Amino acid sequence: MFTTTLGEAAQFAGRRFVRVALLPALVFCSLLVVVALVGGARPPAADLRVWKAQPVEVKALLVGGFLTAVLLVAAVLESAQSTLLRCAEGYWGRLADRSLGRFGRRCHRQRLLRTADGSAQLLYPPRSRPHEVRPTRLGNILTAAELYPRLRYGIDAVLVWPRLFPLLPEGLLGALATARADLSALLVRAALSCAFAALGAGYVLVGGGPPALLPGCLWGGVLLAWTSYRGALNTAVVYGQHVRVAFDLHRVDLLEALGEERPPDPEAERERWKRICLFWHRGIPPHHETPPAENPRTAPELPAARTGHGISLTQVTVAAAATAGLVAFWAPYA
Repeated sequence: MFTTTLGEAAQFAGRRFVRVALLPALVFCSLLVVVALVGGARPPAADLRVWKAQPVEVKALLVGGFLTAVLLVAAVLESAQSTLLRCAEGYWGRLADRSLGRFGRRCHRQRLLRTADGSAQLLYPPRSRPHEVRPTRLGNILTAAELYPRLRYGIDAVLVWPRLFPLLPEGLLGALATARADLSALLVRAALSCAFAALGAGYVLVGGGPPALLPGCLWGGVLLAWTSYRGALNTAVVYGQHVRVAFDLHRVDLLEALGEERPPDPEAERERWKRICLFWHRGIPPHHETPPAENPRTAPELPAARTGHGISLTQVTVAAAATAGLVAFWAPYA
């Protein structure tokens, strides 16, 4: 059984690597080669004649170098999954958090005030916790899913999820794995699209390629990045729903695995989970008579909702890319 399970896990990991990292890296490197041929000093037909004139050994060396570059990019993407996700959630470091992060949080707090209660439940943290609002839409969607078990059952999702995950049934595990792989693939596609827009447009600008190729690379990369990010938002909503279902249906299974009795009412369950989380987090025994309070962070006052729609970081980025493409396209004719 262990050998079969290990083989299935390795097979799934291999499929996930091909889908999330290898294929996007292959397309990315191929598009860069196409831009280098089209935007170079010589016409593509001349490059093709030079390629045909090369001996077999040189061709094999060039193809091997290209495949090595693809594998290297894929390996970097595979190892940067967590970094990409945290960046997409809005964890950018102290300097960026004080500038772009503050701008993004202000925008999404205003949107939270204007959003209906039904849709806001999946897209944003509750209005009572404005300090939990993230500067990006993806960060708010995942934060809302993370706060759900705490608000409903008093469960700290960060502490409980690693212990609950092994107890989930196979069907829910497959749904979670699929949603997580889809989310990673879309984020990788968005990151590579941004890199292609910068590298492709920079190469054409420096190499003096066709003027129409520069906005094509810039706008094409930004458009693909935007569509990939929009797809990642929908996938994040699905992933968050699976996480909510896992806590709703299987939190009692974890209590049974821990040897705990099922609480008789919701208030007793919240108190039980509070004690268990304090034990895991701070080492306080679950049956201690007076566990310390959680000391929740005080929520700041919400700003008054402004009329109109706030400008998001995505809109600012798209506008900047469009302006840069127009300027670069018309600069040679000025």
